[in-house]
Parts: sequence; C-alpha cells; structure tokens
Amino acid sequence: MFELNGVYRNRIGEYTVVRLNGPRMTVRYADGTEAELNVGIQARIWENIVAEQEARAASSRHLRSSNKDTTHYIKAVSLPPGEELSFPGWQERVVMVPTPEMAQRLKSGDRFIYYAVEAQTFFAVVTVTGERFEADPKQHTYTTEVERASFFPTDVDAAAPDLEHGVSVDSIELESYPDFGKLHVDVEGFYRISEDDFELLAEALTEITEDEEEEVEEFEEYEEDEVE
Repeated sequence: MFELNGVYRNRIGEYTVVRLNGPRMTVRYADGTEAELNVGIQARIWENIVAEQEARAASSRHLRSSNKDTTHYIKAVSLPPGEELSFPGWQERVVMVPTPEMAQRLKSGDRFIYYAVEAQTFFAVVTVTGERFEADPKQHTYTTEVERASFFPTDVDAAAPDLEHGVSVDSIELESYPDFGKLHVDVEGFYRISEDDFELLAEALTEITEDEEEEVEEFEEYEEDEVE
C-alpha cells in the first residue's frame, strides 16, 4: 500500500515514507522528525482518514443536492443514563414510525438525530435509506400490543460511544426548540427541526465519533509498539 517517497497522513500529521522494511517503515514528518512505524497500523489509520474525507465530501454533496427534499427530525427513544446503546430497532438498523400520518411524511433520504429522553442527550446521526415496510414490531424487539407497524431502514452516520459522551440538551441551543429540554417529549416521537439545527447537532456528534476512533487507533498503535 505504501510507496517509497509517498506522502500520507496519520493523527500526528503529514509524513513522507523514506524507508520500507517489511512490517515496519521509517517516515519523515513535515517538521523534519523521523519515526519508525508499524505498516499495518498506519495503513488502517490512513484508510480511516481517507474514508472520513470521502464521507464528509459525500455528505456535503448530498446536502447541496437534496436540501429541498430532505426533512430533518429529532427522534426520541427511551434510553436511561448508564445504559448501553441498545434499544428497539438500533441493532437491526430500522426505525418504527408511531403514527400513519408520520409514516406518510417520512421518506428515504430524510435524516434525524436520536435523543435519549431520560438522559436528555443526543447521541446519533441517522439517515433513512429505504422505503417504508410493514412488520410485526416484536420482530425488531419492540414491546407493543400493535401487531403491524410501519418501519424504515436506516444507516447510522455517527454515534457517541455511550450516553456519557453524547451531546447534552443543556449544552446546545436549538432555534427550532429553544427549550427542548423542558418539553414533554413522547418516546418514539419525531420532532421536525431546521437544517441548521440538524447540522449543529450532527457536527458535534461527528466530532465525538472521530475523536473516539482516534483514541482507539492511538491506543492500538501504542499497544503494538509495546509488544514489539
């Protein structure tokens, strides 16, 4: 993957490959310092950086091309503080729509922010990826007396590792709902917000996700160097 004199980047900064030696390589950073790095770990870091850049570019293109068609929401769920990110529909990457009216409005391409009602915390950015389908809620771990409900497939674009690292409702101000934390929020409800409010929350959660990935990569690199 790496080539001699090729220019790449890791979480420290941009570097040039000056020597390749099997599983190790020597690199020179922009400030002139050199380091010997693990090729496998650096390859994974570089691939993640490229993927992040491509995702941001794709997201920008998506927003520019579909602003008129995309509707943004907050999606409320029950997830008490201290609990893992596990609730109906999360693992299956689907979302249940509570009312026929909402099922008619929601469509592929719409986006929403997951909000934990009890913890009053925003924790994930999600895109609806397909058309509505009908299913028994129990198939997707929902507990309800309804035998059939409307569902949409989803994709999680960014998520905090846990509620503790999410975005507290008290730490952010939404123009759509200036006092959102004081509202009576119905579990499973959808609350329409402006694109600006959505982007504000999405940016904060994306930064949290990237910081978490960076910490994991740095820890793995440290562990690998310690073993060697």
